[in-house]
Amino acid sequence: MTNHSKRQQALEALYHLDPEALKELSAKKALKVFETACARIPAYQNIVRQAGLNPSAIKSIEDFKKFVPVLDKETIFGPDVPDIKQLCLDGRLENIRAIICSSGHSGVFSYGLKTQEEIEEAQDAIDFMLDYIFNVSEKKTLLVNCLPRSMRVYSSLVTMADTGVRPDIVIHTVKTFASSFDQTIIVGENSFLKKVLEDGAEAGIDWRCVHPHLVLAEEVLPENMRTYFAEIIGVDPDQPENETLIGSSFGLAEFGLNLFHETRDLIRLRRLLQRDEKFREALIGLDLDNLPALLQYDPNKLFVEEISTNDGLFHLALTNLEDRALIPLVRYNTADEGICIPYGQLEETLGRLGYEDYLPKIRLPLLAIWGRTKIRVNEGFSIRPEFIKELLYRKKDIASLLTGNFQLSKSRAGLRIEIQAKEKASRSVEFENKLRALLLENIPARIEIIIYPYKEFPHGMELNYEKKFKYI
Repeated sequence: MTNHSKRQQALEALYHLDPEALKELSAKKALKVFETACARIPAYQNIVRQAGLNPSAIKSIEDFKKFVPVLDKETIFGPDVPDIKQLCLDGRLENIRAIICSSGHSGVFSYGLKTQEEIEEAQDAIDFMLDYIFNVSEKKTLLVNCLPRSMRVYSSLVTMADTGVRPDIVIHTVKTFASSFDQTIIVGENSFLKKVLEDGAEAGIDWRCVHPHLVLAEEVLPENMRTYFAEIIGVDPDQPENETLIGSSFGLAEFGLNLFHETRDLIRLRRLLQRDEKFREALIGLDLDNLPALLQYDPNKLFVEEISTNDGLFHLALTNLEDRALIPLVRYNTADEGICIPYGQLEETLGRLGYEDYLPKIRLPLLAIWGRTKIRVNEGFSIRPEFIKELLYRKKDIASLLTGNFQLSKSRAGLRIEIQAKEKASRSVEFENKLRALLLENIPARIEIIIYPYKEFPHGMELNYEKKFKYI
């Protein structure tokens, strides 16, 4: 049997999954991982001891959720953990073939460690997703990896170009090689790919001929940004016959590159969520002014929980269920605000509102993720960077003159918004008035708006795409 045939069989199985049975299996695996961590990880043994927890008392998933401590990056990877070996199985650092580094955006660096077996398993998983979404086993495919920090995309089915975050290299690679392949996939961070697409057009690339697939990472993808990218490459994301995908993937260095992902079904569903407030309230019910990402995940590999926060929302906590994980993290708070959406809940909500044909074919649970940061202004109103991004990308003539980078802070007026114009943008009073009006009309707070020429933007003269941009 060919690998493609095996993947087709696996795909058919995903169409007929029992969501409740998957949920129970995921919970059982989480309990097993907890047991292993207590028995074999020195640092975790200390954590459990300090919490006054008797591991043998955890007999059910309800016990697990009630008594097992929730951890975070500071607890696991902060200065109080002096030796990385103490986080590993049996306190040993052996057989490692890859060290995956986080961005350090939070002020703490974290790591994922991979053995050769884990790398091969990750490659199989990525190959499966690439084949399912892009049919790469039958189409000669160039994948341009623009991810920062030399992050690798493991695949045996595509030709890989690792360009890093140099727009000129990405553009030259596409101009040189794209015509020799059936399709091109570009993987990178949102604002970096904005620059690649815009600079590429200026350099003579007709993106409407290339029709690249885009896989966005590092940040929540604003839906209006997807629409903006679609206009540049000449596709309509709302047309069923459109084969070009502009999607997103969510990963963590501590766990892996592709933990949660979009599919064409989920993109269609999210765009419905954007259009229909009644559906958004019925399915999500929280933070309705902000559109969350909708992503699926494999509950065989992750156990996902909602952890309550002080403002009525939830953080997502993950338990790594991979059998070979060298650092099997337990109830690890990612600090991302989000909620779990069981497949059955989605099916019931869509049916009740007459949207049955929007139900995803793959019967996996979903997550709605808003992001990590927000700022509270004087009126008691909180605003997310993602809310501002949706506004900035609502109109193409505004988005095309901005880098996409801005900073939010508190001021005497209430909220200060500092925005960076593109380097070669021909700014005008008319443009600035239009941008100010857009923000003033849609932000229910007192705001101060400052639009800077590119080189006068005070929060980074030359943006370093190796680092996540700090919007707050």
